[in-house]
Amino acid sequence: NAMKIKIFKASVAAIAAICCIAGTASVGVTAAEIDESELVSYNLDNSEDNTTPSESELPESYSSKDLGFVTSVKKQPYNDCWAFAGLAALESKLLKSGYNIESMSESHLNAWATTRSNNKGWIRNYTGDGYGTTALGYFTSWQGGVFESDAGQIDITKVEHGDDVATDLAKYGVTGIEYLSKDNPEEIKRAIMEDGGVYSAYAHAPACLSDDRTAYYMPSAYISGYTGHAIEVVGWDDNYSVDNFKTPLNIKPKNPGAWLIKNSWGNNNSLGGYFWMSYEDKFIFATKYRPSYSIKSVQPINDNTKLYQNEIDGATYEFSYINSDSVTYLNKFDFSDGYNTLDKVIFKSESLNSDYSIYYVPTDNGTPTANTDDWTKLYSGSVDYKGYICADIDDYTLPEGSGSIAVTIDSSNADNNANASIGVCEWLKNTSSKNYVFINDSKYGDSYIYYNNTMTDAMEWYKTNNDDELGGTFVIKAVTTKPETPLIGDVDLNGVVDIRDTTAIQKYIANIVQLDEKAMLNADFNADGRVDITDATAIQQYLAKNND
Repeated sequence: NAMKIKIFKASVAAIAAICCIAGTASVGVTAAEIDESELVSYNLDNSEDNTTPSESELPESYSSKDLGFVTSVKKQPYNDCWAFAGLAALESKLLKSGYNIESMSESHLNAWATTRSNNKGWIRNYTGDGYGTTALGYFTSWQGGVFESDAGQIDITKVEHGDDVATDLAKYGVTGIEYLSKDNPEEIKRAIMEDGGVYSAYAHAPACLSDDRTAYYMPSAYISGYTGHAIEVVGWDDNYSVDNFKTPLNIKPKNPGAWLIKNSWGNNNSLGGYFWMSYEDKFIFATKYRPSYSIKSVQPINDNTKLYQNEIDGATYEFSYINSDSVTYLNKFDFSDGYNTLDKVIFKSESLNSDYSIYYVPTDNGTPTANTDDWTKLYSGSVDYKGYICADIDDYTLPEGSGSIAVTIDSSNADNNANASIGVCEWLKNTSSKNYVFINDSKYGDSYIYYNNTMTDAMEWYKTNNDDELGGTFVIKAVTTKPETPLIGDVDLNGVVDIRDTTAIQKYIANIVQLDEKAMLNADFNADGRVDITDATAIQQYLAKNND
């Protein structure tokens, strides 16, 4: 029953760092290594709009900017365009979903992503480069984004370690993220319409920017100096003329069409800091600066919800080492603090079109049981996009204590005939300097692999098969809830009992408003089994007594 191992190669396709500083024109990663040779150095109120046309119905032009699904253009102070672009995509998703939000703090994200006091996490300081995946751990760990008003004034120059930053300030948690590819522009357009904007990056060179800074095009033949720069893509125009582009090497795009880009260099042109980029630009949405992504789903964070997770940095690599089309990956948690209703399972996978199944696995002598007869199947589905998948579980009641959430990936019916893979938080190194760019904080007892009828600790697997002491932690998270304690008298469900609740009861009695089940329960203040004027009077008496 020995595992068949895909031979690990340290030199694999790399993606470049993102380091373009505001207003400049200066200019990859695997758990393996980064090829450093590639590094040249509101409050707004909108109604929810879930319109997502089919490919044939995509309009010739679209702008989330014109529709109000963007926050204001900012000016980045450091090499943190990746933070500005990532948070811009999150802000757009929240606005598109109808939430009233404020502008979010890039300083909080930048500080969070600096090296921690145990010398792990992202090995960078606040002026250092970032990567497309850096913000994704921040989002999916529910440690950000954070409103500027909640973060307060952060003097980023005085932040010594990433764990000096508060991690309980986020009001919304990201539950789904879709990776997008240059090969499918229709999917990118649909993501912009559905999610408000798309995070991506390109190679910036002054020679490719129009004199008025409103149009950009790098032809594929361009090989001079450039810098990786992250932005948010918020619209498109299929008819944008090729004559608008400055043409290095006298090469114009073959066809019209351009993406509308929200930049982070302030209001530096006639478009208020936005610019147009040709569909044919050399690197936009390309693998060099992967991943490009949109925030696919979010949810409010409240006291009755808890996210169980064994890592906070997200997937830095894809675990596809086992040469098999069916592997089960597990994360073990301790469900002992009252959050025992499983609401969602979040996992990351690039095993496109694979089938997956989710299980609850009990613990046997400290380890997830290998007896599959004892497993409880909770959900099944298909990996219909690369990225962070969110599976809605039908309120499964978790046994109290130690237990595991397992995800079986079955790629036997997938088009690409790839191994069954899952996202993993794994170390990253620079290929030229051999220095760590990211050091994971994996532990024995967190993640397991079930394969060939054998349950193996992931850390032991790495040590045995890859001679790797740092190992990795699988990106499998459990969103759980606990029963809410009713706040009797809180009829308008705003979290407090006040005079507005008596008004709500009076409007209900007059058939002006309807109350849902929870509101009706809270409205029966005197517990006589009905909602009438006596409840409004009782609330008034309660308020008068407690305000004395």
